[in-house]
Amino acid sequence: MGPTDPTTNKARQPSVSSHGGHPSSSSASSRHHSVADEAKQDIYYFTGGIEAPTMEARNRLQSGATAAAAALFQPQLGATTPAPTPFERAPGFRVPPKDADVTQSCVMEGKSWDIFRLLPPKGDRQGLGFWHDASLQVLKLVTFGVLFLLSLGSAVLAKISFVLISSAVGWGGQNMTICTDKIPESDFNTVRIAHKHSAKWAWALFLAVAIPELVCFVRSLHRTLFKNVRRPTLMQFTVVFIIETLHAIGVGILVFRILPDLDAITALMLMNAVCLAPACLSLISRRAKKMTLIYIILDVLAIGAQSTVYWKTISPTLINHRLSLPISLTLISLAWWQNFPHPKSALAPIRSLAAFASRLNEKRSKTYALVSLWKCCIYAMCLLAFVSSRVKMDDLMRSDVFGEKLITITGHEMNQTQIQSFLSRMRALETGIDYTDTVIDTETEKTKVVKKWNPKEDKPDEIDAGDYAKHRRRRRQVGAEAEEEEEISAYSVFDEYVELNQFTSPYDALWIVLVQVLAGFVCLASSKFACKVLMQRSGFALPMLLCGPIAVIVLASSCSIRAADSCYLTSTLTKELFWRCGDFTKSPLRLLAYSQTWMWLGWLLSQVWVTFHLWTPGQERLARSEKLFILPYFLGGFIESLALNRRRDDKASIKAEDLEMDSEDSSQTYETIGGFGAPPKAPPSVCSMSSSKHDGMIRDAASSADAITKIYACATMWHETSHEMTCMLKSIFRMDEDQCARRNAQKYLKIIDPDYYEFEAHIFFDDAFDQDEYGESIVNKYVKQIVTVMDDAASAVHQTQMRLKPPKKLATPYGGRFVYILPGKNRLIIHLKDKNKIRLRKRWSQVMYLYYLLGYRLMMKVDEQSRKEIISENTFILTLDGDVDFTPQCVHLLVDLMKKNRRLGAACGRIHPRGSGLMVWYQKFEYAVGHWLQKATEHMIGCVLCSPGCFSLFRSYALMDDDVTKKYAHKSDQPMDYVQYDQGEDRWLCTLLLQRGYRVEYCAASDAQTFAPEGFNEFFNQRRRWIPSTIANIFDLLKDYKNVVQVNESISIWYIFYQFVMLISSILGPGTIFLMIVGAISISFNIDTKISLVIVALPVVFFCIVCLTAKSEKQLLIAQVIGCLFAMLMTAVIVGTTLQIQKDGFLSPHSIFLFSTIVCFLSAAILHPLEFTCILPGTIYFLAIPCMYMLLPIYSICNLNNVTWGTREDPRKDEKNDLVKKGRGHLDILESGMGQRVEGEFSFGCGSACRLMCCLEPDRMENSPAMFKLHEKLNEMNNKLDRMERRTQPGLTRRPSMVSAGGVASNTDKCSEADEDDQAELDDDLEMSKQSRAAMNNKQWALQSDAWLKDKFFSRAEKDDLEPEEERFWHEVIEKYLYPIASNPKEQERIAAGLIDLRNRTVSGFFMLNVVFIIVVLVLQLQKDCLHIEWPIGPKFNHTITPCYGDTTKEVWVMSRLQLEPIGLVFLVFFMSILVIQFLAMLMHRFGTLAHIIASTELFCCQKKTERLSEDELVVQNAVEIARELQAIRGVDEGLPKDDPMEEQAISRRRVVQNLEHSRKSMMKKKTETLDAAFKKRFFALSSELEAAQQANNNALSRKENRLTMRKGTIRALENRRDSLFGTIDKREIDEVEKNPGRGPAQRKLERLFDHPKTGRNSLPDNSETARNKF
Repeated sequence: MGPTDPTTNKARQPSVSSHGGHPSSSSASSRHHSVADEAKQDIYYFTGGIEAPTMEARNRLQSGATAAAAALFQPQLGATTPAPTPFERAPGFRVPPKDADVTQSCVMEGKSWDIFRLLPPKGDRQGLGFWHDASLQVLKLVTFGVLFLLSLGSAVLAKISFVLISSAVGWGGQNMTICTDKIPESDFNTVRIAHKHSAKWAWALFLAVAIPELVCFVRSLHRTLFKNVRRPTLMQFTVVFIIETLHAIGVGILVFRILPDLDAITALMLMNAVCLAPACLSLISRRAKKMTLIYIILDVLAIGAQSTVYWKTISPTLINHRLSLPISLTLISLAWWQNFPHPKSALAPIRSLAAFASRLNEKRSKTYALVSLWKCCIYAMCLLAFVSSRVKMDDLMRSDVFGEKLITITGHEMNQTQIQSFLSRMRALETGIDYTDTVIDTETEKTKVVKKWNPKEDKPDEIDAGDYAKHRRRRRQVGAEAEEEEEISAYSVFDEYVELNQFTSPYDALWIVLVQVLAGFVCLASSKFACKVLMQRSGFALPMLLCGPIAVIVLASSCSIRAADSCYLTSTLTKELFWRCGDFTKSPLRLLAYSQTWMWLGWLLSQVWVTFHLWTPGQERLARSEKLFILPYFLGGFIESLALNRRRDDKASIKAEDLEMDSEDSSQTYETIGGFGAPPKAPPSVCSMSSSKHDGMIRDAASSADAITKIYACATMWHETSHEMTCMLKSIFRMDEDQCARRNAQKYLKIIDPDYYEFEAHIFFDDAFDQDEYGESIVNKYVKQIVTVMDDAASAVHQTQMRLKPPKKLATPYGGRFVYILPGKNRLIIHLKDKNKIRLRKRWSQVMYLYYLLGYRLMMKVDEQSRKEIISENTFILTLDGDVDFTPQCVHLLVDLMKKNRRLGAACGRIHPRGSGLMVWYQKFEYAVGHWLQKATEHMIGCVLCSPGCFSLFRSYALMDDDVTKKYAHKSDQPMDYVQYDQGEDRWLCTLLLQRGYRVEYCAASDAQTFAPEGFNEFFNQRRRWIPSTIANIFDLLKDYKNVVQVNESISIWYIFYQFVMLISSILGPGTIFLMIVGAISISFNIDTKISLVIVALPVVFFCIVCLTAKSEKQLLIAQVIGCLFAMLMTAVIVGTTLQIQKDGFLSPHSIFLFSTIVCFLSAAILHPLEFTCILPGTIYFLAIPCMYMLLPIYSICNLNNVTWGTREDPRKDEKNDLVKKGRGHLDILESGMGQRVEGEFSFGCGSACRLMCCLEPDRMENSPAMFKLHEKLNEMNNKLDRMERRTQPGLTRRPSMVSAGGVASNTDKCSEADEDDQAELDDDLEMSKQSRAAMNNKQWALQSDAWLKDKFFSRAEKDDLEPEEERFWHEVIEKYLYPIASNPKEQERIAAGLIDLRNRTVSGFFMLNVVFIIVVLVLQLQKDCLHIEWPIGPKFNHTITPCYGDTTKEVWVMSRLQLEPIGLVFLVFFMSILVIQFLAMLMHRFGTLAHIIASTELFCCQKKTERLSEDELVVQNAVEIARELQAIRGVDEGLPKDDPMEEQAISRRRVVQNLEHSRKSMMKKKTETLDAAFKKRFFALSSELEAAQQANNNALSRKENRLTMRKGTIRALENRRDSLFGTIDKREIDEVEKNPGRGPAQRKLERLFDHPKTGRNSLPDNSETARNKF
């Protein structure tokens, strides 16, 4: 380096202070004072201060040349190991490494005159606007209300309808007071309910308890048959069988024996007394805690309350059931035993019981497939055993048990006037019919006259009541005789009362059962939904608490109203149906006067205590039902059983101390504020992680932090533009910022974030190296491009001009590596792949990081198998493309899906194409429809077949399974392998996951943007890869359907059939579009179908020939021309379709299909309001249908042998070929005899015999690496020949020996006696050293070159070496899987021939199917008069037909409906069915997406206001947001200028000079460059008394943003929390801040350490603990 190199200390320049002041004075005293000040500034920096040291001061600190520095750091001269000073012992002290270049930490290395600025890049749009956020808030509020009302209302309805059925059984043999509307002449009407009437209600009661079991049986049987579930052991099945049997017996006793004898209110109260077993298990499962004694007391009280049924009779009607009631309630409570033993109980047997219960959950499907049916049998046996004492067995077993039954209504206390009025009313109903008694024959329904009415006779008179009551003749079986007819009169009249015979409503019991069962399932569904969307308290716990009391109050009120008004609820319920009220016929307030009410309140409170876990939910969002409920069934009548069935959320808590990694605080030296605690270790380097963090996010020792979510973002790059790279890098910086905010919230605020994750990013660069003119490997322009845009991306995300620390650069076996430390202290590793050392393309990059992250880091570096299981379950790989753009929230949504289902192998989001132009508009509509309908359908009815590699999340555990990664690394051998493996690698990876039984899902709420092809050629080449790979993978999946259906529980045979239909429709798609265009042209232009067929067939056939013969460029050109022609013809299709609809009518199948498609697309767009604009390019999509669905498949199939990538191709290949052509030597020209001229030559000659060339320019080959190597070999051969000649002639090799006394002579002798070969080698090396630098570099031409490490572009990057173990891993994995495939001409010829043969076979089959389909449909269309299907809908019309049979061919007129040819109708029905299925699946998927959005939306209005929150609540509730605001780098080092650069102002209000001066001064200062340092700088400087000063310094920022940390309550809460965790900040800072608010807190602390008022200047405090507490 030269003497003026700015990075050295050789240039003697005037020292300038860090504040940008004037040069120091030349006097000794002033120089000493300046040196001391600079030394103190150096200490500020190294101990966590703000200011950056000057270069001279840094060198003085390292060399000890300054007396002041020596006095500070080494008080005792001559001491070999000086004792650490208080500054070194302080928690914030940082010692940089000796080789650390501190000048690299400067944000800007410009000159003082280079002060003109660029505006900071515009920030990303946060959120989707006010109205979007407001709509989400309203949606969540409405959901809260709907779930609460739905759960509560359905629970109350299920309870009261169940006791209504049980009361109907108990009414048998009793009279019920009913409304007087049947016999209004009487003031008191009753109905006699016979025992036989109770038979239907007994069966209704059986259905109410059996239907939930039957549903459980169907679900369990389906999972057993179609999904992979584990088989229980004999012990497990026996235990479950016995307990469920006892439970069923208890339910049968209570329901069929006890409840019919009780009034409805008492029955409701008893439903809260089924918690005895859970209460006992809760008591013996308690752990030793602070509140354990109180918990035990409450458990004992709960047990005492539940056991009152053993020693006190609740009601006089239960005297006969004093023994059976407690037994039944106890047996019922056994069902939920699995939920209450705790795995951490103080008793060992309980812990074993809990472990046994947890194992039962995994195998319950096969168990309950048998147990559910057995329980139904037990219920049936209890029905026959207990109800037979009330109802005769004949009535109970009647075939029409739910049919009509005759009942008799009696009007009491009637006088003769009332009776005459009754009879007159009966006659009035018979208007137009003689007043004679009639009967109605049951079979003929004909009226027969029986008897004239005579009121004077003493016998009861009989008269027909007409329609009022169906007076029928019944048949009765008497022994073996024939059935006799029984005549039943309509009514009977007695002296003081009349009787009216009526039939009950048919199937009324079934309707009540249906209401009860539906209410139960609605309550179950709403409860599940509430738990999944994190609304458990309001949507589940509160309704379960209130449903019992509200049901009691409702029935008590109903009974009191019924006692006063016998017509109450008559219009809702049948006349003979009402609850048994017992003694509860007075006001509901009188309930408190009954002793059983107080017992019931005890049962209710004890149930609340036993199910208290409902109020402290801890489940993740959108948890599966198996994780929410312990049993797969529920008791319909005992709806509170859902509360007991709700699983406890006992999850292993992650402690905050597990998240604090020691290496994080010491991994970087450019932090401005140090950490706390013990003195940290010295950092290894400027930008490197410590050795303990080499393995990234995996810790060395086992801890609960192994269960933390770990996300590896792995992006693949090739030839992306700078804008595309910036978008992807911005996404990584957003993830880094989000992860850092969550880490800081836990690290400093000690808040456990359930969404916390660890993050690391990797970028794999394909073909990252070129060769220079000397044959050495250098990085290409794309690598330099990403390094250049790195700072721009960081500046855009953090909204300030940033400059990242230079990365570490490493040479690796596969090429090279850059290691960045992001502002959030997460690592970004850029892997540079050399095509000469490792295989290229995206699939091999994925194989690289799969083996590196999972095979090496996880399986090789972690020893314990249990840790590997946990880590692999919680480690996810986020696959990215080099141009993707996403937000952290989208990743969180995918992680939520992963946590919901551990069988989920991959999850993808909604991909939005970016770009401009018609092709991008087309793709916007195509992507939208594909995601709205196709992916949603695959997600709902089976699995998504392709999770796109541009933005997908994969579970490491699934990728590590057999036949996944190992098979994915398989080299393509067969021609089909090149199509399936390399053309669509992401689809093939998903196929492997599906074949191994994993599920792939789609999350519509997770959005990501990627740049789509903007040109026609690039788009066609992209789809040329996608279409064959899609068909190949679907075909592979269908071929292996038996294994897939057996292994994958999410794929059924019906889903396989759906994919088969979709495959057929894709293959026949070109033929279908061809026929559509032919028909449209025929109708639009009124020409014959044959002519239109020729018009359409000519360009299509021509294009097929071109695709099979011409080059790709010509094919694409022809495709563009023909596509434009067909787009014009599509306008004719519009006209033709309109005419066809007018002709055939709106009810024709074509019209129905067209309108259904339009309605489906519009409905999908409306259901996706944020994506509604995607429907606008539908016109372009319609015009491009022939091109995209006919020409594009033809182009793809015909180019099946072309396995090149086709997109983002390197244009330099042609340039290289041109250079090769131009690089022909002059001798080659002479030998070839070609007449072309060489540059710079002047030649003449006589033909090929002779030629004279002059003034030739130097040949490029002379300076090529190959020529240098050739010269080297020639020189080596000449040297060897010379040595051989000298050996044969020794006189030539030895000089005369002139021996003399002296050292020189002896040395000469030694040299002369040296070996001649060695001397020759030395001479050769000496000669080579004199050659040019190019020749020296070419000496190692065949070896690994590190020339790119010496590139001046990366001179600021620190060079590092790869660890030997990792280097060995890369050598081994490259040798086995990733070594570049050798170019073997014979092998290439074989592959090319195989691909061509595959292409030919595929093309022949593809064309054959479509041509046959076209011919069949056209022939049937021409012969439609003979062979057709008449459409049953629509009007008839006249048209001409040609008779099929007969001698004449003359057309005749006929009238018929629309006639359709069969094949076309079948395919139309197929397409219509697919459309309906996709639309319904889209609706269901939108509901699931709605649940996801609701669960992820935080409701602000339900939170306490900041003023009402306690300090801890305020911090806990907003921890991540507070951390995100405190860690913002923008404005952390100095107050913002008066003019915010992000805010546009008028020219008259701009302060240009002031802002430039502010920027110039800030250039001279050390910048805070990590989010962690910015957080600590703000966090430890917070003071509620300094709020006014902070608001003044940040006035510009506070005007634009309503920052949470700017509020006084937040600052006070953070200050108190900080002081409680880290100690109290000295209040003297407040005064100093007021005096000089521009200095940071760490700087002021260090100034007090130097300038203590009591000890004088430059004195040290005596007690190191004082300094520690101040930090």
